[in-house]
Amino acid sequence: MVRSSAQFPSPVSSPVSSPVSSPVSSPVSSPVSSPGLFPPAREAEAHQQSRSCGRNTGVDLLTTSVATVESESGPYTLAELVGEADVTNSDALRDVLDAEVAKEPQTLIIDLSGLRFMDSSALHVILRANRAMDRQGGVLALACPREAVAKMLRLTAADQLVPVYSSVDEASAG
Repeated sequence: MVRSSAQFPSPVSSPVSSPVSSPVSSPVSSPVSSPGLFPPAREAEAHQQSRSCGRNTGVDLLTTSVATVESESGPYTLAELVGEADVTNSDALRDVLDAEVAKEPQTLIIDLSGLRFMDSSALHVILRANRAMDRQGGVLALACPREAVAKMLRLTAADQLVPVYSSVDEASAG
């Protein structure tokens, strides 16, 4: 499996009342970097950068990582969400998903394994991306939701609109 990763700088700055701090990093996201581009102390930091959506107010942020993956069943775009997706970061999530949908991938898989919480605004963003993928003949699939997120998908019947799989491998196989 070959992965090429695209990382995005954070579009949102920390509020004035709190000290500037770095976004929450995720072990699932690591941008491609060439050795020697950063001093040794910064090299490890460069490997952990990812897009942070929302404001850092002492609670977990939503971190996204997007990669194009080649598999036996064909290439797909994998968007990994880590943290909490809610009204405070749904606009940034929309920007990330809209950018990926605009590239017109045949398959867009959203890995929810790192997502601890999702509210209705984030669900709306995902359903909107699903509708856009459907219009262009592509498929959006969700993979690995934790119990709280899976429950929301069931209660809202979103799991009837968007296919939900127990693993990214299952989702990529279709």
